[in-house]
Amino acid sequence: MEEFNNRRRKPTGKVFTEGYNPQRIERLKSIIRDFHHQGKKKRYCVLVDGEMVVSVNSDYRNFDNYKRYMMGHTQSIEVRMFFGESPNCNRHIFHTNPHGLNGAPQKDVEDRIKEALEKQRMENEITFLQSEVKRKNKKLKQFKALQAELDEKKIDIKELITKGMELYGQFNASKNGSLPSGTVQGTPQAEVEIEAEPETKSDRHYAEMKQQYSEKELEKALKTWEIFTAYPQLRGEFTELVNQKINNHGEA
Repeated sequence: MEEFNNRRRKPTGKVFTEGYNPQRIERLKSIIRDFHHQGKKKRYCVLVDGEMVVSVNSDYRNFDNYKRYMMGHTQSIEVRMFFGESPNCNRHIFHTNPHGLNGAPQKDVEDRIKEALEKQRMENEITFLQSEVKRKNKKLKQFKALQAELDEKKIDIKELITKGMELYGQFNASKNGSLPSGTVQGTPQAEVEIEAEPETKSDRHYAEMKQQYSEKELEKALKTWEIFTAYPQLRGEFTELVNQKINNHGEA
């Protein structure tokens, strides 16, 4: 029984043998790359003429390094695909034939290797550019969302001025004892009664201002004050502007 337990376990896995086929080798590389993109690992190694030229790893970007060792007299290329962390694997052996690499001029082999490496370089560059496009699209999406949020918070200046003019018109009409036609919506002009009010401190102050400032300057001041009254959320900016005017012209 002890002798049976000490026996070496026979490796499991299959051996696939075929002629040299670049498309089939590329397919094995694609399997390793797909595992990588899924966040998983597919361990492998590559041997040329029985010598391991790409050690056991799971990075598909190392796969094509075997091409540096392909020569005109190369007899076989072997790719081992391991099962998880186990030493067991499937072996894919590609034998060259008289119409493949065997006996081919060295220059032809080098040209084919350069072509394969250039193709790999282009694939890596395309992958990088695709990741950059995704990153920039994400940034652009965030910028558009922020821009939309800012647009919602913008104040319509034209609407603000129009509303201020309407309020000023109503105020001016009440001061003069009459209302412009259509100023008070839904109330016929004939039904509006104007009652004389006793002179107030504001009236006296307004009369004093009329003596100090021109009619045009007073109209501008009233427009600004009406807009400030209609939109109290702008109090900070209006207050700062009013304070500056007071400092420039004396006590208001």
